[in-house]
Amino acid sequence: MLRFIRQLAFALISIAVLIVIFGVLNPRFLSPINWFHITQQVAVIAILAIGQTFIIATAGIDISQGSVVALSSMICALIIVDTHLGIFAGIMLTLALGALVGSIIGGSVVVLGVPPFIATLGMLAIALGVALLTTNGTPVFGLPENFQIIAQGTLLGFPNMGWIAIVIALLAAYLLNKTRFGRYTLAIGSNAEAARRVGINVPRHLMLIYILGGTISALAGIVYLSYTAAAQPTSGANYELYAIAAVVIGGGSLFGGVGTILGSILGALLMTILKNGTQLAGISSYVEQVILGIVVIGAVYIDNLRRRLR
Repeated sequence: MLRFIRQLAFALISIAVLIVIFGVLNPRFLSPINWFHITQQVAVIAILAIGQTFIIATAGIDISQGSVVALSSMICALIIVDTHLGIFAGIMLTLALGALVGSIIGGSVVVLGVPPFIATLGMLAIALGVALLTTNGTPVFGLPENFQIIAQGTLLGFPNMGWIAIVIALLAAYLLNKTRFGRYTLAIGSNAEAARRVGINVPRHLMLIYILGGTISALAGIVYLSYTAAAQPTSGANYELYAIAAVVIGGGSLFGGVGTILGSILGALLMTILKNGTQLAGISSYVEQVILGIVVIGAVYIDNLRRRLR
């Protein structure tokens, strides 16, 4: 518990420092309209970070999330616009696609023994390639307003996509902290062999974890599509890096066995503030990529340092 409190304090202090810095660099950063946009922007990263939390807690990793977001948004858009099956069918079929992607990754890890990094690296290439092939790299437009309102609308003055992220976070926190599924997840990440010896079906549970991760990535793609109102085959680029950094900054460990949904949400907020603040400060997008890389390396270093201290 003390470690969790220290990590949350670290995330909150880092967020406060960034707010002060970017507020000084550009007073517009502190405006209500900009914070409304930050709430929208953090939603997709937060949803991805939630899925990444479960995977990292098992000592795995998913670097295919950004490409799955692109693939999901393209497929969802094509179903809604071209097939006229309707919004509900488009959403359900896209979530099913995410589950399929997760099952392929899980099967590679569990059945074939492929390391999670390599399995998801392969899926990154596959998902991006399929996203490009579906329309030969052409964006898809013409989404109905009823679909766009899912993310672009507001409820009680708060963005709908923010509410979606909050609901997913609450469900995920309950699943991770209050259920056998969550206890098994952390146990496998702490010591897979010990978990196997006490009767946990480790292969089956890992399959479920990656299916859950793929489904959540597809959901993030749907929300992103609704927000942008257009499907781009390269959308979601680098989102997996933001999600991984968010989990580690929020107290998760790449060595497994540790992770909280609240911490990951705070990490996602920090990464979104960093992205938004650099843009308002007029910092080049190329420099932004450099900063992202430094933050990811720094987060992993801090994770390694925490592990050594323990």
